[in-house]
Amino acid sequence: MQKRRERRHTIPIAVRLWGLDCHGKVFSQNAKTLDIASNGARLFGVTAALDRGYIVGLQCGNMRARFMVVWVGEKGSPREGQIGLRAAENGIWSVALPRASDDDYSAWLAENYLDAEAAV
Repeated sequence: MQKRRERRHTIPIAVRLWGLDCHGKVFSQNAKTLDIASNGARLFGVTAALDRGYIVGLQCGNMRARFMVVWVGEKGSPREGQIGLRAAENGIWSVALPRASDDDYSAWLAENYLDAEAAV
C-alpha cells in the first residue's frame, strides 16, 4: 500500500460543493468531509456525476477554494458517493493542521476505515 504524503484528520465538516458535472451542467450541493489533510479531502454524500481531473469549488464557512477531483467512488461499492480532492490552490481548512510526518498511516486507515466500510 502506498505511503501517504500527509496525515489525514477525521473531521466531519459540512461543505458546499459546486462546478460542472460530466454532462456540462452546473451543480451545487451540500456534502460532508470524511477526512481532511492540508492539501485535500475525502467527501461523502456527493451526487453530482464527476470524473477524475475535474475542478470543483468547495466552500467551508466563509472560505472558498478550488480542488481537483483525484478519485471517485465506484457505483455499487461502499465508496459510492465519495470523492477524493486535492487542492488546486491554497487550502481552506480553518483548523491548524500539523505538518506531514514520516509515519505510515496506511495500515491504520485500512484497518479502521476500509474494513468498517466493507461491513456496511
